[in-house]
Amino acid sequence: MDTVLPVIDISNPTAEIGQKLYEAASTLGFVFIEGSEFTSDEVNTMFGLSKEFFSQPYDEKQKYAISEANRGYSCMNREVLDPTEKQGDPKDANRAFNFGQFKDDKAIQPLPPNFSRFEQDLANFSRKCHATCHKLLDLLAVALKIDPAQGGAEWFSSRHDLKQASGSILRFLYYPAVRNSDDENEIRAGAHTDYGSMTLLFQRTGEEGLEVLSPITNEWIAIPALQAKDGKSCPPIVVNIADQLSFWSASVLKSAVHRVKFPLHQVRTGVDRYSMAYFCHPADDTLLEPVPSPIIQSLEGEGANAVAKNGDEVLTAGEHLIRRLAAAYSWKQ
Repeated sequence: MDTVLPVIDISNPTAEIGQKLYEAASTLGFVFIEGSEFTSDEVNTMFGLSKEFFSQPYDEKQKYAISEANRGYSCMNREVLDPTEKQGDPKDANRAFNFGQFKDDKAIQPLPPNFSRFEQDLANFSRKCHATCHKLLDLLAVALKIDPAQGGAEWFSSRHDLKQASGSILRFLYYPAVRNSDDENEIRAGAHTDYGSMTLLFQRTGEEGLEVLSPITNEWIAIPALQAKDGKSCPPIVVNIADQLSFWSASVLKSAVHRVKFPLHQVRTGVDRYSMAYFCHPADDTLLEPVPSPIIQSLEGEGANAVAKNGDEVLTAGEHLIRRLAAAYSWKQ
């Protein structure tokens, strides 16, 4: 597989695999993972549900409009990721549906009929996303040499307990094709970083668009949508570090700027883009305090370390998320 990002097999999560993940997370902040527990059928079912929902009339979708809890349907440039970049015509803007947490396989929000019929499948998929993030967080904790007496490998994952309220979101995304346009400069999702700990992104081949801003060259890097080696398993999943984990780790782990911009051939051929993202967040009441890692503790002037040194207020994960949403949605202002 030819890609600018490393592809890491996490099926056997050893310390060596953790080191590879750490190297990717501390440079570009993006990586592909394979060897996950997702099946291609599971992923395809989710994409099918997404396409069915977004094909419904606007009035039907708007019955489930996004709320201040960050759950529901969003459209028409409702979420402003980067107001300085050129956005497309509103009729071509991206659409999204956010699922919050599930309790006993039941959503804690109203669901449209086509989602309600597959509520348990959605709950299982969301839970598997969270478990995958747990595995990745444990690998990073080992690579960061977090003191075993203070939590060791589970220092991060123990703060992402699904039994507690959190900002974790499963998001279905739809980017309609730009009809009759040769404008390759049109931005579909403005340059931004994600808000939580890390994000899993599921893509489909032929529906590219993700670009990452290299902190080394300051140039945009197009990220492909890869196929599984055997053509049957779940394709490699994009993983990126997000703001809270970067802040926690005193910027050792990088939350890279990224955006969605259709490549010119996709603009000209009129291909829609569907993707799915799982935004993994710590429990809302988790304090973003210094991490007991010798690698991180040496950086006194960064992130959570700087807050502690200056005696400033330590934010919780929930407070951090509320502040970020305030800049993205008008109903939070």
